[in-house]
Amino acid sequence: MAKTVKVRVQTKLYDKKVHKEVLRRKDYLVHDEGNICKEGDLVRIESIPKMSARKYFAIAEIKANKGQQFALYETLAKEKISLEQEQKIGEFIAQREKLSNTITQIEDLKKLDQVTNSFKSDATADREFLLSEINKIKEKYNIKSWPATEPVLELDLTKLDKEASIEERRLAAIGQILNKLMSDGYKNERESILKELGVSSKKNEIQKNILRKYILNPNNNCPVSIEGLALN
Repeated sequence: MAKTVKVRVQTKLYDKKVHKEVLRRKDYLVHDEGNICKEGDLVRIESIPKMSARKYFAIAEIKANKGQQFALYETLAKEKISLEQEQKIGEFIAQREKLSNTITQIEDLKKLDQVTNSFKSDATADREFLLSEINKIKEKYNIKSWPATEPVLELDLTKLDKEASIEERRLAAIGQILNKLMSDGYKNERESILKELGVSSKKNEIQKNILRKYILNPNNNCPVSIEGLALN
């Protein structure tokens, strides 16, 4: 509803049944003329003439702008997520372009091989055209002779296989790795990683989630040796 917020009033009452103070909460619909309140704000409300069946209070004062801080954190979090998404999209596009270039190079080398064989074996072929095609591909990839004696095409298959193997082993032992990292024996290593990532939170769960993401990245160094750990 426009110009309306829900305010929770919390009071302490002594409960004779349990012989201790308990918190009692009640929600009110409150009129906010300027729509200035944010979720989480600490406010003072006052009684006004009844505006509807459930609305007979209005915002008198904002005591603490906690909602403004929450909104700021929410905005910063959205910006960070947006930047991470843009970075991942950029990495994906770069990998796709690299793959496309590799496929093109493979096709060109297959063509070079076929044209070279035709030049050597087919006496009826247009030798000038074939020689022109051979020289064009050689110049494109700086190939001195064919068949080449030096590597022409570099593939990252070995690197990708190695990274996949590292990620699988770390994932299998991630619980034990995190338990060791969160222990006092690895305090320096843990603080070094969190400082590198710019994390200042002291909450264990937040730290563990961030460390988990860091460890599962095969490009990052794992301070805990996997050797000797029982893999799941």
